[in-house]
Amino acid sequence: MTSSSPSTDVGDALISRLRNIGARVCFGVPGGQTIPLYGAARRSGFSHVLMRDERNAACAADAYARVTGRIGVCDATVGPGATNLISGLAEAYASGVPVLAIVADVKTEREHLRHRGVASQAMEQRALMETVSKQVVRVHSSDSLGSAFDSAIRVAVTGRAGPVTLEIPEDVFTAAAELDETGENFQAGTWPRYATDPSAESVALAVEALAGAERPIILAGGGAMSSLYRDEITALAEMHNIPVVTSINGKGVIDEYHALSRGVVGVFGSVAASVALQKADVVLILGSKFAQFNSFLWRLPSPAQHLIHVDSDGAELGRAMPVSQSICADAGRTALHIREAMGSIARCQNWQVDASEIPDQPGTKEDDDRVAPEAVIELISEMADEQTVMVSDASLASGWAASRYRVRGSGRKYLAPRGLAGIGWAGGAAIGAAVALQEEHPEAGHVVSISGDGATSYWIGEVETAVRLQLPIIFVILNNAGFGWIMQGEQMLGIQPRSTFGSVDFSAMGRAMGTAAFRAETIEEASEALQSAWQIKGPVIIEIASSEMASPSVDFGALDPSAASAYGAYGMG
Repeated sequence: MTSSSPSTDVGDALISRLRNIGARVCFGVPGGQTIPLYGAARRSGFSHVLMRDERNAACAADAYARVTGRIGVCDATVGPGATNLISGLAEAYASGVPVLAIVADVKTEREHLRHRGVASQAMEQRALMETVSKQVVRVHSSDSLGSAFDSAIRVAVTGRAGPVTLEIPEDVFTAAAELDETGENFQAGTWPRYATDPSAESVALAVEALAGAERPIILAGGGAMSSLYRDEITALAEMHNIPVVTSINGKGVIDEYHALSRGVVGVFGSVAASVALQKADVVLILGSKFAQFNSFLWRLPSPAQHLIHVDSDGAELGRAMPVSQSICADAGRTALHIREAMGSIARCQNWQVDASEIPDQPGTKEDDDRVAPEAVIELISEMADEQTVMVSDASLASGWAASRYRVRGSGRKYLAPRGLAGIGWAGGAAIGAAVALQEEHPEAGHVVSISGDGATSYWIGEVETAVRLQLPIIFVILNNAGFGWIMQGEQMLGIQPRSTFGSVDFSAMGRAMGTAAFRAETIEEASEALQSAWQIKGPVIIEIASSEMASPSVDFGALDPSAASAYGAYGMG
């Protein structure tokens, strides 16, 4: 059954379809061409979060999808609205996160005036969107909306998930359309939509290798975190006493206070975790693509180890480095089948790396008079509970948070932009994560955002969005007055002047937008500010004068002296 009326347009029909797949919110910035969408949302009471920049809207939709397990939704108008989405969608594309980007286009009768913006704001946006989307689906008429929408959602949440662009011309947006009254199908908007089982033969081979190992280890990546069966990874580890390390996007697959958790590997990870991975003889790799920084330029794990690579995307198997065995299947389902097949096989001895074999964790030098970022992260980690979600920006913020913050309880409680690793992600992502938390648990814990001052400049305006919605976000800004990673590289190379900024008071900016704000120049002041922030229900800014030369980056030469480079960890680039 369908219904229509003169007041029912494609905007209304689109909102009805979003509701039916379980989508509850859309993040976006309006334009003249998308007004029907905004009108429909407000008439029907559908939640729409008005953002200040389309890039941040895409980041919010990405984080929302990660936290909820449902497709994220964002919108933008034609031309400049679409171009502003690119960085946010590119991160979701590289990290395999499903986002529906609703993008307007010029009227179909003006197609020939697209080139160089003769028609207002027009450009060849489809070609641009195709680079950051699994598919660009165009709605050619109101009658085709239903099939186009269904196709877009199906593509986004199946296979390797990712963004899909739903492009709607202005004249189609305003056309009369029928509402979707086919009923709710929330499964359509959840991800991953399907979970593939491994073959019995591949499971048997994996079990044989693990049973014969002296030092087995599990390396869990973003694909493991995305699995609906990720708890099976901890179950496998517990049954057979196998330690677990993760990539940054896999952080939280196992409770990091669990006795078998060893932490995050790689340049921005824990030295102890990377040494444990290095010492293992058999590595069960669940849903990791061996990204450059996680693997120290594809040197860890090593082809000399027995590598069992599991990924739901067959194209990733063995792509970055050779492996001993490839299994194209869901990471969690594979862990389940391996656990069942191992049955009564004797548990592995509880193997540990001797503390004397673990080099020091990089951090701030003792004579540095600025606040040590790692000390701030450790304070946050002590205060966090199982309801806390940590959102990290890219660059050094990712390193401090990934190596020093410990997730309590398992699940998607740590978010970072490691797909594309572009700075400026955390502000929008924190908003998306906070909206997601409040949907499920109105009295849920805090979202803590960690970013440098360089990254913060990309999204500082969204603090007003957090204030308007009274979101429980603590924005921790590590202010070293420059681009830290770049400044340190320039220092090493003797480049002057370095990439520094003038003094900016972000706490004052926060107060101007209506949020509580603190500025800390000592670790004691930072501790007091964090304790106060934890008692505030709305958003808070804590600006910390942090060290410009402190680095969390792990040099592979510390693990393998034969690989030492004059550039240290900066040789990873």
